[in-house]
Amino acid sequence: MATIDTRNGSAKSFRRRHKTRHAPLLSALVRFLEKYSVALTPEQIGFTEGLRAATAVAVVVAIAWVLDAPMLGWAAFGAFWTCLADPGGPDRERFLAMGGLAVAGTIIAPLAATLAGFGPFIAAPFLFATVFLCSLSRGWGPAVAPAGLMASVVAVVAISFPRPPLAAAELGIIFFSGSIWATTLCLLIWRIHPHGPARRAVVAAYARLHDMLADLLPQDSGTFSSKKSVALTADHRRAVRNAIEHGHALLARLPSEGDVERDYIGAGLDVADQLFATLIAIEHHGRNGFAPSDGPAYCKTIGILAEVLAELQLQSARRMPHGSALVAIAARLRSKPVATETFLTKLSAQSVTALDSLARQWPPLALAPRRDPIEPGKSARPVRSLFAPPIVKHAVRAAIAVIVAYAAAQFLRLDYSYWATMATVVCMQPGASATWRRSLERVLGSVTGAIIAAAGAELLSTQGALLLVIFPVAAATIALRSVSYTLFVAFLTPLFIFVSELLQPGHSLAWTRAVDNIVGALIGVGISSLWPERVRDEMDAALSKAVDANLIYAELVSAQADVADSSIRDARRAAGIASTAAETSLQRLLLEGQRYSSHLDEAADVLAALRDLAGAVTAQWLQTEKFGSNKTQLETIDRIRPWHGAAPHLLDAELAIPADSLAIDDLTESLHCLGASLSVYRTALA
Repeated sequence: MATIDTRNGSAKSFRRRHKTRHAPLLSALVRFLEKYSVALTPEQIGFTEGLRAATAVAVVVAIAWVLDAPMLGWAAFGAFWTCLADPGGPDRERFLAMGGLAVAGTIIAPLAATLAGFGPFIAAPFLFATVFLCSLSRGWGPAVAPAGLMASVVAVVAISFPRPPLAAAELGIIFFSGSIWATTLCLLIWRIHPHGPARRAVVAAYARLHDMLADLLPQDSGTFSSKKSVALTADHRRAVRNAIEHGHALLARLPSEGDVERDYIGAGLDVADQLFATLIAIEHHGRNGFAPSDGPAYCKTIGILAEVLAELQLQSARRMPHGSALVAIAARLRSKPVATETFLTKLSAQSVTALDSLARQWPPLALAPRRDPIEPGKSARPVRSLFAPPIVKHAVRAAIAVIVAYAAAQFLRLDYSYWATMATVVCMQPGASATWRRSLERVLGSVTGAIIAAAGAELLSTQGALLLVIFPVAAATIALRSVSYTLFVAFLTPLFIFVSELLQPGHSLAWTRAVDNIVGALIGVGISSLWPERVRDEMDAALSKAVDANLIYAELVSAQADVADSSIRDARRAAGIASTAAETSLQRLLLEGQRYSSHLDEAADVLAALRDLAGAVTAQWLQTEKFGSNKTQLETIDRIRPWHGAAPHLLDAELAIPADSLAIDDLTESLHCLGASLSVYRTALA
């Protein structure tokens, strides 16, 4: 595909460098696949990734079937696991992840198979150490973590195939050949644009913004005061912020110098963040009720913003976005027939400015964008800590869970014990609630997949038919991995069963795999429940950071005459990230059934007050001109700031709302509400 890579030159130079390395027919195929993949939408990219993985697996399975060599099934599994380890993005990171798995698997598989021949008491310590070390890969970030997980899978599977040293070495070579074949197919023959994951993240951010906008229409009472709408607001804000930050993380993995496509993606991501602020302000304004005269203008504004988000979602999916349509929509938003001083007009002007800026940074108005990044250090790669306490603790828990599953499989004499240990490896998550959810999805997917596999075994009576069906099943498995884990497992199960039936025919494999997966998932849940993460402490810390970050944001806006807009945008983003982290910790505790013991209702009230404060601060920032510092707001912020150590009765006295509540502005009232909710929360914890 036509990749713009500043380190190695343009796409044309890439093809010139590689032209002599391929046969003419293969070179033509590579050029076709490059051109085809560039024009794909995010949904088509996922489908194409499935076709590519299916090709990698089906070719190896066909060779194994023709040669009647069941051991070559390890090459098929190596190819499949390598495709799962592909993180997308820059080729260098993809090569390190996929090549790292190839090398690690080639070392782990022979050692595990050899040590398994000496008995479980020799194999178990090796399995524990391997899973522990592979689980530490989480500390290197999301690009490496899947490869570490797949290396653990290699260990738990290989240890179920005892072999003498020479035969074990052969197994490692076969695995390496399958991994290298998949790596070559993904990186050289059937390339997918490295900017694809980042583009898909921006599209997802605009989709979440569109969902948030759809729920901003007022109820019959003209407000958003219902409990359901409050919960939806929290869900929408959390989903949008997570989508935007995921886009920032993927963008940081791309080269930062001279990469035009990266700049197009980054410009779209910046505007997504600005429109997010606009929707927060609109939601806060609507919660306080609309004047009758605002109704028509409000509905029209919502309608035009819906068109804006739909167009941005469409253009962000393209390699070369087109900004002309944004200019036309911005003109319509600018010409709204409402008074020049209304709240909606000022927000519309903010949106028009953002759209005009983006249109100038996208073709055809600009060949290369000039961005004003929200955060100057945003593209810097995050510092990774391989031995951070949470990473080490999760690695130990995962290793213990796998050993327990391995012992249970030996005790129960499971015919395919590696299916149980594999389920334990992939179900173990850092939090107990996440492990419960992943295990449930695994069990449902395994049972569904077993039904599909059993039906397929009855309908596909010949090995040739099994070979033909492996390709579409493998394609669906990879294509659905980012859609639903349950669907992914539902197709993964028949894929493994069909390959096993083709190369090593057995009996009742479908239900055997389902039972083994249930055993492994239950063991993962048990270990997570016996040794859970201390999410309570994490939530207290996250809530404290969220309060501090939102107060900093409010303080900057209250004194915005002396503060640059870029600093306010940085503070708004930091407040959003901190609030999202606290909301996520709260949801984890709710899933673990700790509503009353951890006083989660009081914590939820604090988070609701923070959302209201963020809306008030954003509304004041967007709709007002520069003015002098608001002393009342700044004094209120100073009284709330030491909430960590203040006694509840002192906090109540300090933040008492004046009798003449009309004398305070919206932001000050939100600050008082935050202080009151903090007082209740502190009292509950005392």
